[in-house]
Amino acid sequence: MGYATAMRLLPLLAAALAASCGYVSVGRTVADDELRLRDDVRGYYDEVARAFAAGNPDALALLFDAAIAKPMTREQIAAWGRDFFAKHGPARFRVEKVEYERLGHENAVVLLAYRVETTDGKGDFAGTERDYLTKRGKRWVVTAWEKVSEKKPSP
Repeated sequence: MGYATAMRLLPLLAAALAASCGYVSVGRTVADDELRLRDDVRGYYDEVARAFAAGNPDALALLFDAAIAKPMTREQIAAWGRDFFAKHGPARFRVEKVEYERLGHENAVVLLAYRVETTDGKGDFAGTERDYLTKRGKRWVVTAWEKVSEKKPSP
Protein backbone atom coordinates (compact mmCIF):
# COMPACT_ATOMS: atom_id res chain seq x y z
CA MET A 1 0.00 0.00 0.00
CA GLY A 2 1.44 3.33 -1.03
CA TYR A 3 1.65 6.48 1.07
CA ALA A 4 -1.10 8.23 -0.96
CA THR A 5 -3.50 5.30 -0.53
CA ALA A 6 -2.79 5.12 3.20
CA MET A 7 -3.48 8.85 3.57
CA ARG A 8 -6.85 8.46 1.77
CA LEU A 9 -7.81 5.58 4.06
CA LEU A 10 -6.79 7.35 7.27
CA PRO A 11 -10.00 9.45 7.58
CA LEU A 12 -12.12 6.35 6.91
CA LEU A 13 -10.27 4.36 9.55
CA ALA A 14 -10.61 7.22 12.03
CA ALA A 15 -14.36 7.43 11.35
CA ALA A 16 -14.76 3.67 11.79
CA LEU A 17 -12.86 3.78 15.07
CA ALA A 18 -14.92 6.73 16.29
CA ALA A 19 -18.17 4.99 15.34
CA SER A 20 -17.18 1.93 17.32
CA CYS A 21 -16.76 4.10 20.42
CA GLY A 22 -20.42 5.14 20.25
CA TYR A 23 -19.91 8.86 20.77
CA VAL A 24 -17.46 11.41 19.53
CA SER A 25 -17.55 14.98 20.68
CA VAL A 26 -16.31 17.42 18.11
CA GLY A 27 -17.41 20.35 20.24
CA ARG A 28 -15.78 21.94 23.21
CA THR A 29 -15.39 20.31 26.59
CA VAL A 30 -18.13 21.33 29.00
CA ALA A 31 -16.87 22.29 32.45
CA ASP A 32 -18.45 20.91 35.62
CA ASP A 33 -19.62 24.43 36.55
CA GLU A 34 -21.48 24.76 33.25
CA LEU A 35 -23.07 21.34 33.68
CA ARG A 36 -24.34 22.41 37.12
CA LEU A 37 -25.73 25.64 35.64
CA ARG A 38 -27.48 23.70 32.86
CA ASP A 39 -29.05 21.38 35.44
CA ASP A 40 -30.09 24.37 37.52
CA VAL A 41 -31.79 26.07 34.57
CA ARG A 42 -33.34 22.77 33.47
CA GLY A 43 -34.85 22.58 36.96
CA TYR A 44 -36.88 25.66 36.06
CA TYR A 45 -38.60 23.69 33.30
CA ASP A 46 -39.24 20.84 35.75
CA GLU A 47 -41.15 23.40 37.85
CA VAL A 48 -43.14 24.44 34.78
CA ALA A 49 -44.02 20.77 34.22
CA ARG A 50 -45.18 20.42 37.83
CA ALA A 51 -47.39 23.53 37.55
CA PHE A 52 -49.01 22.15 34.37
CA ALA A 53 -49.43 18.69 35.94
CA ALA A 54 -51.14 20.24 38.97
CA GLY A 55 -53.29 22.52 36.80
CA ASN A 56 -52.16 25.39 39.01
CA PRO A 57 -52.24 28.79 37.26
CA ASP A 58 -50.82 30.61 40.29
CA ALA A 59 -47.81 28.28 40.51
CA LEU A 60 -47.30 28.77 36.78
CA ALA A 61 -47.47 32.57 37.07
CA LEU A 62 -44.93 32.60 39.92
CA LEU A 63 -42.35 31.12 37.54
CA PHE A 64 -42.30 34.46 35.73
CA ASP A 65 -40.68 37.64 37.01
CA ALA A 66 -43.02 40.07 38.78
CA ALA A 67 -41.93 42.79 36.33
CA ILE A 68 -42.39 40.69 33.17
CA ALA A 69 -44.10 42.61 30.39
CA LYS A 70 -42.98 40.84 27.19
CA PRO A 71 -45.07 39.31 25.77
CA MET A 72 -47.44 39.17 28.76
CA THR A 73 -47.55 40.43 32.32
CA ARG A 74 -47.62 38.01 35.24
CA GLU A 75 -51.32 38.80 35.75
CA GLN A 76 -52.03 38.00 32.08
CA ILE A 77 -50.13 34.72 32.44
CA ALA A 78 -52.20 33.81 35.52
CA ALA A 79 -55.43 34.68 33.65
CA TRP A 80 -54.33 32.59 30.66
CA GLY A 81 -53.55 29.69 33.04
CA ARG A 82 -56.92 29.92 34.80
CA ASP A 83 -58.72 29.83 31.45
CA PHE A 84 -56.53 27.05 30.04
CA PHE A 85 -56.83 24.77 33.10
CA ALA A 86 -60.58 25.46 33.44
CA LYS A 87 -61.11 24.32 29.83
CA HIS A 88 -58.65 21.41 29.71
CA GLY A 89 -57.64 20.47 33.25
CA PRO A 90 -54.09 19.52 34.20
CA ALA A 91 -51.72 18.97 31.30
CA ARG A 92 -48.37 17.46 30.51
CA PHE A 93 -45.56 19.92 29.71
CA ARG A 94 -42.72 18.16 27.93
CA VAL A 95 -39.36 19.63 26.97
CA GLU A 96 -38.30 18.32 23.57
CA LYS A 97 -35.07 20.25 23.14
CA VAL A 98 -33.03 22.81 25.07
CA GLU A 99 -30.22 24.90 23.64
CA TYR A 100 -28.30 27.26 25.90
CA GLU A 101 -27.53 30.38 23.87
CA ARG A 102 -26.11 32.21 26.90
CA LEU A 103 -25.56 30.74 30.30
CA GLY A 104 -24.32 32.50 33.40
CA HIS A 105 -24.82 32.36 37.15
CA GLU A 106 -27.41 35.16 37.10
CA ASN A 107 -28.81 35.17 33.53
CA ALA A 108 -29.50 32.69 30.76
CA VAL A 109 -30.98 32.70 27.28
CA VAL A 110 -32.50 29.38 26.30
CA LEU A 111 -33.95 28.17 23.03
CA LEU A 112 -36.68 25.76 24.10
CA ALA A 113 -38.74 23.36 22.02
CA TYR A 114 -41.70 22.06 24.03
CA ARG A 115 -45.05 20.31 23.81
CA VAL A 116 -48.14 20.62 26.03
CA GLU A 117 -50.59 17.72 25.97
CA THR A 118 -54.02 17.93 27.56
CA THR A 119 -56.15 15.00 28.65
CA ASP A 120 -58.94 16.06 26.29
CA GLY A 121 -56.47 16.60 23.43
CA LYS A 122 -58.27 19.82 22.46
CA GLY A 123 -55.81 22.16 24.16
CA ASP A 124 -52.60 20.57 22.89
CA PHE A 125 -49.97 22.93 21.56
CA ALA A 126 -46.27 22.96 20.88
CA GLY A 127 -43.66 25.42 19.81
CA THR A 128 -40.19 26.79 20.08
CA GLU A 129 -39.43 29.91 22.08
CA ARG A 130 -36.46 31.88 23.31
CA ASP A 131 -36.61 32.35 27.07
CA TYR A 132 -34.72 35.05 28.94
CA LEU A 133 -34.16 33.85 32.49
CA THR A 134 -32.81 35.63 35.55
CA LYS A 135 -31.94 34.14 38.91
CA ARG A 136 -33.89 35.63 41.81
CA GLY A 137 -32.45 34.26 45.03
CA LYS A 138 -32.24 30.52 44.47
CA ARG A 139 -34.91 30.35 41.76
CA TRP A 140 -34.87 31.09 38.05
CA VAL A 141 -37.70 33.16 36.58
CA VAL A 142 -38.48 34.14 33.02
CA THR A 143 -38.16 37.88 32.48
CA ALA A 144 -39.23 37.75 28.81
CA TRP A 145 -39.78 35.27 26.01
CA GLU A 146 -40.41 35.32 22.31
CA LYS A 147 -41.97 32.73 20.06
CA VAL A 148 -39.67 31.31 17.45
CA SER A 149 -42.36 28.99 16.06
CA GLU A 150 -45.68 27.58 17.14
CA LYS A 151 -47.49 24.54 15.88
CA LYS A 152 -50.45 22.38 16.69
CA PRO A 153 -49.16 18.87 17.39
CA SER A 154 -50.52 16.07 15.26
CA PRO A 155 -52.55 13.40 17.10
